[in-house]
Amino acid sequence: MNGRTGTAMASPVTGQAGGTPTAKVGPASVGGEGRRLRAERAWPLFSGLGPVGALPTAPHLARAFTTLILASWNLAALEDTTVLIVSELTANVVRAAQDDNGDPRYDGDGRLPVMWLRLMADAALLGIEVWDTLPVSVGVPVLRQARPYAESGRGLEIVASLSLDWGWERVQGGQEKRTWAVLAIQ
Repeated sequence: MNGRTGTAMASPVTGQAGGTPTAKVGPASVGGEGRRLRAERAWPLFSGLGPVGALPTAPHLARAFTTLILASWNLAALEDTTVLIVSELTANVVRAAQDDNGDPRYDGDGRLPVMWLRLMADAALLGIEVWDTLPVSVGVPVLRQARPYAESGRGLEIVASLSLDWGWERVQGGQEKRTWAVLAIQ
């Protein structure tokens, strides 16, 4: 579902319909660092993109989608920060979906990994979620300290510094995962 309301939507991974989108902001299991905002929230503003193949073009599509949705929600003031977080989270999925040669990594059934982007907002918070079909055995988001001259490894450090909280969790009933971040709406 795209738009300004939070009515029934299928889960990105299971395809089962649910009611008003809710999210546990801050999973009880594994994930990010921070305040662990654990309350269940009903998000009056909700929009989703996907499934999108985990290809190098996906982060650009996710950034453009984010810009459009934030403008429609009158949250353009959060655009730069949100687009940067979306870019980092989707780029991580793309990187994990490639083998050592940069070729797409297909599953045992010959399927390309896919991802979904979900944006949610209420009067106080903006939630960002990136779901993917990559098994956790391929890798999970880990905040690390990059060496001073390293060319990569700072993405989640950026996400952590720009958000109120962030984390990841395994999607119930599958090997997939959901990576999320939460921003304050000023």
